[in-house]
Amino acid sequence: MSNDKHRPTSAVVDLERARARLSSASGKATPESLAAELDAVRELLDQGLSSEARKRLNVLLSAARPHRALLAQARCALSIALEMQGHFRESLDAVSMYEDAEMCAKLDSELSAKLQIQIALAYNYNRDHPKAISLLKSTLREVPEDGVLAGAAYTALARVYRTITEYPIARDYSNRALECYRQTGDWRGLAETYFGLAIADIQEGAYEAAIDNFGQAIKLVGDHPASYLLGRTYSNMAGACWFLKRPHDGIRYLEQAIGYYERTDHKTSAAEGYNNLGINLVLLGQWDRAQEALERALSIATEVNDSGNEVPMILDSLGELLMLRGELDEAHNLLERAVALATEKGNNWYRCQSHRTLGRCYLAMKQSDETLAQAKSALTLAELIGDRQAICESRLLLVEASLMSGQTAAASDDLQEITTLITDSETDLLLAGEAQRLHGLLEMATGDAGLAAQHFGRSVSIFDLLGDRYRSARAHYELGRAFALAQPDRAAEHFARAANSFRELGARLDLAQTEEAGAALDGSTAEQSRQSETVAQLLTLRLAEAVASRELLLHELAAVIRQETNCNSVVIFEPHSEDKQRVVIAHGLDQRESGPLATRLAAVQSNAQVASFARKLDAAVIHLKSSNAPHATLMISPREAAQLAGGLSLDPLLRIVELGMDVCALRERNRSNQGRGEETDLAGSGLMPGFIHSSPAMTRLVEEVHKIRSSDVTVLVTGESGTGKELVSRAIHALSARRDKVFVPFNCTAVPKELSEGYLFGYRRGAFTGAVKDSDGVIRAAAGGTLFLDEIGDLPIDVQPKLLRFLQEGEIQPLGEQRPSKVDVRIIAATNTDLEEMVADGRFREDLYYRLNVIRLRVPPLRERRSEIPTMVNYYANHYSAKFGRRDIKIAPQAIDLLMVGDWPGNVRQLCNEVQRVIARAEDGMVITPEQLSPELRQMRTPVTPAGTVTSIGGAGQSATVPLQNVTLAEALAEVERRMIAAALSKHNGNISRAARELGLTRRGLYLKLDRLEMSASA
Repeated sequence: MSNDKHRPTSAVVDLERARARLSSASGKATPESLAAELDAVRELLDQGLSSEARKRLNVLLSAARPHRALLAQARCALSIALEMQGHFRESLDAVSMYEDAEMCAKLDSELSAKLQIQIALAYNYNRDHPKAISLLKSTLREVPEDGVLAGAAYTALARVYRTITEYPIARDYSNRALECYRQTGDWRGLAETYFGLAIADIQEGAYEAAIDNFGQAIKLVGDHPASYLLGRTYSNMAGACWFLKRPHDGIRYLEQAIGYYERTDHKTSAAEGYNNLGINLVLLGQWDRAQEALERALSIATEVNDSGNEVPMILDSLGELLMLRGELDEAHNLLERAVALATEKGNNWYRCQSHRTLGRCYLAMKQSDETLAQAKSALTLAELIGDRQAICESRLLLVEASLMSGQTAAASDDLQEITTLITDSETDLLLAGEAQRLHGLLEMATGDAGLAAQHFGRSVSIFDLLGDRYRSARAHYELGRAFALAQPDRAAEHFARAANSFRELGARLDLAQTEEAGAALDGSTAEQSRQSETVAQLLTLRLAEAVASRELLLHELAAVIRQETNCNSVVIFEPHSEDKQRVVIAHGLDQRESGPLATRLAAVQSNAQVASFARKLDAAVIHLKSSNAPHATLMISPREAAQLAGGLSLDPLLRIVELGMDVCALRERNRSNQGRGEETDLAGSGLMPGFIHSSPAMTRLVEEVHKIRSSDVTVLVTGESGTGKELVSRAIHALSARRDKVFVPFNCTAVPKELSEGYLFGYRRGAFTGAVKDSDGVIRAAAGGTLFLDEIGDLPIDVQPKLLRFLQEGEIQPLGEQRPSKVDVRIIAATNTDLEEMVADGRFREDLYYRLNVIRLRVPPLRERRSEIPTMVNYYANHYSAKFGRRDIKIAPQAIDLLMVGDWPGNVRQLCNEVQRVIARAEDGMVITPEQLSPELRQMRTPVTPAGTVTSIGGAGQSATVPLQNVTLAEALAEVERRMIAAALSKHNGNISRAARELGLTRRGLYLKLDRLEMSASA
């Protein structure tokens, strides 16, 4: 990924000159230039460039002193910049003066509310949570219930409650915030709210839901320049993957996060990203890459602050890697530095972690007393901070140190204590694997190698499932040691697997130890024998305890069969789709051998075919059936090996596994039901089917339509293409006294220019070549009703006088007729062009323009009425479901959110087409997710260089900055016109003739533009 490509650039052209103007002592900064600079600062904050933002704000604060509102906004932005940099006390100081009621009374209510929200967040970060909650709830009483400000207050409340670990309450406030932001399609608010929901999900253990919500936040950000938010999002997604034991995904997300963080001023976040990347790479056994990442993390962290909070954490990670590689002296030095720095900083969590890793280093160095001392220090700190996982890890180290010292009784007591702390959830699998390994070491110390092998075997299954190559290799080594005493013929296999892994990893000390143990095997008979019934009981207990997840349960079953039978291979399959099978776990076969077996098994249908399949492979094929979960298939080869030692049947173990599959499925279903929120159906309403209005802009339009319902006055409907101008025109007709008569639409662009007159006014047979019969024309066809002239701006110039006469006199003269005839028709015209400009250019008659422009209605574009999008989507989804015969189709809220933040250049027509396309492709009962939307709407893109602005409008010494973000070309040009006209009129003291001459317009043209732009020459 190229840094040059994404390097942040200013979103405002010539901002350096703006800064120079602001910093000059001339005091000529205008409110417009200050506002433009403030917008640039906000964009810098989005990009995570808080240092540059602070520099500009320092200048801006000085220049904005005469402007009360701008000064308040600048202070609010400064508070946010300081908060991003971790200067929480200074962040509060920047806005605390606005707690004073008199100060707030001098500001408008919206700005006052924004300040109160930022003050509350500042109190939250300064640990005054009650004050923060009180301020936010007070603000909610003052703002509209469902607006953006209410959304911001709810989002802030959710953040406060997450800080005090009240996650259900935080979730409730986040959902309320979503409802508010959905009214306006605020992409930033929606994205931050989904981010907050995902953080709550992680804290509550709903890691899959967290990844979904983080992913939705990323989609909502789209191509907006928000590097800081994207960095935080990807970084936390990696954290969720850690708990889900998906390190490959975690690495991918961390690389994304680092890429974004390195474009910001938050280098310590980049250092943390590199550190976490290194930890994931260690887990996967990619130690060279891990060391590069950790060294890069240390370099960045020490460059920022060589005694910062991140340094001991990185030293700990790097020290642990060097310890695994056998470089004990260097590891010891790094870990002692980590302990010293963490102690100096007073960070008990880092101290606990560093003491624990240093203790493991002493363990590798065979120094039991030092190991015990470090383990006890770590346990004391873990209990002080109340971290259950840290307590478990510290006690595990204490157990291993006790075993090294020969204190088996103390080790047994601590293991019993740990057993009560570890849950059967997937998040505790690593702890469970380590506990099983230590149980095995305890049994070895007390002389029961057979029982030890069961514990080591389970630890192998867990670490294989987690993908932890080092721990898996170490468990294989321990299992080999146990088998060397209990089943010597099985020991060599495990020593070989351990040695291969240690060799690939570069774990020198572990490799030497394993090779030595393998060489010591002499093929002697087992020193112990076990009764078959005892073995069966142990295996039953082992499988019953493996219900943390379905995958672990099936891994354990395969491991038990491999270890306790004489089979050559064991493979477990499960359904992957309707007609495919996937390999869950295979022992004795590699992927190239097991993959084709899955394909062949998928083709087997009847019992006879299964029997034939099994005979050809000399294998026992056993179906594991569950009433609440997908079935699985067990294949053991050769067939006669499908029994335990002593001829005991596998059936009791298989029944335990089937029950375990049910338990896993029911537990997962219970989790899903707890996390499922209630869905609300969207309903539309309007003047007529499909006419939806709930936004302020459309409500004003509807009010205007109602005002003219009893009038026959001509109406001009304007608006962008696709906004629904014809629908508004039909609504006008439906409310009028002519509603029982015909409504005739006529598109002026759909007819060749030379035929326009005939189509409009009609003709007699023989009036022109091709006129083979009489035609009434659309005006007479609409007699008594309403004629809708769409795209009136495209009406040929030579036809316009005849339309003008009809509007004035109410009569038409068809081609070939000798006398005019009266026709009673109401005219509604529509256009998406600038008729005033066409009049000024001579392309549209001025007198016709005035005749049409008696009542003018503007249909707002979809981006100005985003709150109506959910209702529109629901309406069109129902409409097209009925049309295409689809049933029970729902649209997920995440998909609605993406539709809410779209640009929609095609307006309602584009939205309608999108819903039609989705419904046409859907199946009955389907839930439409963001993945079903068009690619351009999913916004799965990386940030690009921010949009620019137009500057230097006017003559020398004049400068107007026109923002080009989230506006159409027409809106930007209108703003340019407005500013140039205002400047010219101001220059000539309102003299129309002189201003028009300077602007290159006629007096008439300037008056028309003033009318269209709703400007006054005197003003």
